[in-house]
Amino acid sequence: MRVAATGGRQHWSPPAAASGVLWEPLRGRSREGEPTTMATKNNIGETTTVASAGDSEGPRLARFFYLTRGLWNMAAIALALVLKALAGSSVPPWAYGLLGAAVLAAQAWRIWAAGFVGRAARGARPVGQALVTAGPYGYLRNPMYVGTAVGLLAFAGMSGLWYAVLIVAAVIGVVYAGAVVSEEAFLVGSFGDEYRLYRQAVPRLLPRLRPGRHARSGRFRLVDGLVNESGALLFLPLYFALFWFVE
Repeated sequence: MRVAATGGRQHWSPPAAASGVLWEPLRGRSREGEPTTMATKNNIGETTTVASAGDSEGPRLARFFYLTRGLWNMAAIALALVLKALAGSSVPPWAYGLLGAAVLAAQAWRIWAAGFVGRAARGARPVGQALVTAGPYGYLRNPMYVGTAVGLLAFAGMSGLWYAVLIVAAVIGVVYAGAVVSEEAFLVGSFGDEYRLYRQAVPRLLPRLRPGRHARSGRFRLVDGLVNESGALLFLPLYFALFWFVE
């Protein structure tokens, strides 16, 4: 969860890589006992006090998965590579190409979502003043997590092992089920009926064909999306190379 500075206003948005990041394992970590409020500056230099999660992030296990989701992502990729090396498996070039296209599409989707949250949205703990509900957030409530899941499953598919895909899918299911519970507990506590109405209009993970009927707030900035996803863009070539050469 993030404070997104857009147009002089502070907007809340689901985490940017993520966030449940694909490639930056330490982004989701934080110290316990942080203050319950946080001062931030918006685009025009005004200082605004925003509420932080405190104890409103849901059950401890759910909060644990939220804070460590990036590490689990990296562990899932490492596990798929280890299984691939042990089995000596591979996929034909055409399958590698299709799966690679899925990874790139997932990354483009994540950049789109990350472009709505602003560069201030890289903190570890959830803070916010207003919901970001425009762009991909009008189609589903957790676009970053969906992008993460698609990318991880595509990389697991490059192992050529069906059980590697199943294991990674299980890790994703457990970790992000907890992360979503933690986020939604914070949102309900922070925004009350505003979030409940948004939750009724927009599905959690399976996107709508058309945006939900709700007030949309937020503005896309490509530069912010690229900066927020810079770690992913740096690590993607490495993962492509590893899944191609490791056998």
